Amino acid sequence: MTADRWAEVEQLLHDALQLTPEERAAFVANIGNADVRAEVSSLLAAEGESNESIVDAVIGEAAQAVLDDPFPGQMLGHFQVINPIGRGAMGEVYLAEDMKLGRQVALKLLPRDFQQDNERLRRFEQEARAAAALNHPNIMAIYEVGQSHGQRFIAAEHVEGETLAERLRQGALPVEEVTPLGVQIADALAAAHEKGIVHRDLKPANVKIKADGTVKVLDFGLAKLTRGVTRRASPEDSPLVAQQATHAGVITGTAAYMAPEQARGKPVDKRADIWAFGVVLYEMLTGKCPFQRETMTDTTP
Repeated sequence: MTADRWAEVEQLLHDALQLTPEERAAFVANIGNADVRAEVSSLLAAEGESNESIVDAVIGEAAQAVLDDPFPGQMLGHFQVINPIGRGAMGEVYLAEDMKLGRQVALKLLPRDFQQDNERLRRFEQEARAAAALNHPNIMAIYEVGQSHGQRFIAAEHVEGETLAERLRQGALPVEEVTPLGVQIADALAAAHEKGIVHRDLKPANVKIKADGTVKVLDFGLAKLTRGVTRRASPEDSPLVAQQATHAGVITGTAAYMAPEQARGKPVDKRADIWAFGVVLYEMLTGKCPFQRETMTDTTP
């Protein structure tokens, strides 16, 4: 049974259990879909033997279906899913409607397979903390972090427009276009670095250009907070040295835009973003990335 059918069964079963046994028969008879009617009828017939376990099982099935395949119309908290729009560093992204405030949002969901992965959960929540701390016109805004049907999500600003990667498919950009775009990207990174945040995955796919030319830097999913994490200081530390709790040797990011120390799994600071920014500028001006390697995410050297 599909996810939407399970959600329908869940709701109908819940409604039926609020009725008297006499009222339930008429209620079930009025269910239009034959498969749903048969499923609800079967569950109600067994209800007398183990009411709570049956209801829990149905809710569990519906929740599992949601985690596997969110569908148009599905509610996650007060957000109604419209359709999938992409994939981020750690999860699927859906266009959704905020039913409270009447606005569209980008809803980023952590994949079900990662729900028991403490490291990915930590990074997912860290993304929210890092991005929510930033309030800048060139950085995608984070509205809310929540959980529904066991699914963690981040509701973020829905930015319409094309990515820089899509723009670059047509070739190099003229200098008069590169300059304002580059200034806005640099401003966004400077604002993040001022708060002790390193993006760690700056690339054309994570830069969106609105119709009016405004740049939005997206996806701080691989960002690491460089302040607030206890670590014994070293005399060679700079003010923005990455003080992050991460596994030694773990590489995160996109290889073609990585600074050498990042590619080696070493601690990074804001200079890794400056390196990536230089690579992006080169690509904007020439239409070619200076380094052509495969993406490396969560791998060890």
